[in-house]
Amino acid sequence: MRRLILVGTTALLLLVAPKAHAQESMSPNEMDRLLTRTEARARQARLNFNRMIANYPGFLPELQQVAARLGMRPEWLLNVMACESSFVASARNPLPGQTASGLLQFIRQTARSLGTSAAAVRRMTPVEQLRFVEKYFTPFKGHLNSLADVYLAVFRGFIMSGGPDTAIAPLNASSKERQAYSLNKGLDLNRDHRITKNELAQIAFGVGRFSDGKSEGGIRKQISEPQQGSSSEPMQPHGINLYTAIPAGATSAAPPLPTKSDVAPTRTSKTRSVYIH
Repeated sequence: MRRLILVGTTALLLLVAPKAHAQESMSPNEMDRLLTRTEARARQARLNFNRMIANYPGFLPELQQVAARLGMRPEWLLNVMACESSFVASARNPLPGQTASGLLQFIRQTARSLGTSAAAVRRMTPVEQLRFVEKYFTPFKGHLNSLADVYLAVFRGFIMSGGPDTAIAPLNASSKERQAYSLNKGLDLNRDHRITKNELAQIAFGVGRFSDGKSEGGIRKQISEPQQGSSSEPMQPHGINLYTAIPAGATSAAPPLPTKSDVAPTRTSKTRSVYIH
């Protein structure tokens, strides 16, 4: 029997989907730069994560079930939570006028659409918040095919098809899109004045550092996703597999990145009206 490995915490069992494919990832130097850049945030997120699962041991099993019902991999959701809230369930965006709250930083409008409030979300336990996390992602079910897709659904409130170089901010020259980029330009890793799906996934992985533990021959690999628009079976529990929480400070597998696609960028249903947080 193989176990979930969490460095520095008690090992827990977690079911994960068995199907995954590997392909060439970022270069070793690029990966090292990413991990160095996100080191401080990764360490804090891991400390918070350790405390959270110690206090709420039901969180990981419930998150796995939520991910399975939504057809996504649990490590993707964990990486996004790490990046959004550093696993602080009561987190609130400290910027003036911002209301983003909880593990996924739901804003006031989003929380209201889910039948709750931002203040109520902050008072919920991590396990209680998962009910609303699932409700939020349900309209995207069938489109959550990569870490980039999962984070994009949270970051912008919609999912775009297209390859890893598809720009997700700014989308046009409007003042709103320029502001979206300006407030989040830290995600622009190569400083080319656009944030891509690739960069969004890399940052999420760099902060969360959760992987399914798969590799081939010791070569750095990434988990590739189905091309947008391609058919794939929703992820279902299959058996105990190795699910690794990569220790901060360690160079490891590259993040799951979207694959190349000839499909032009499109959007799926939008449930988050304000994405800047």
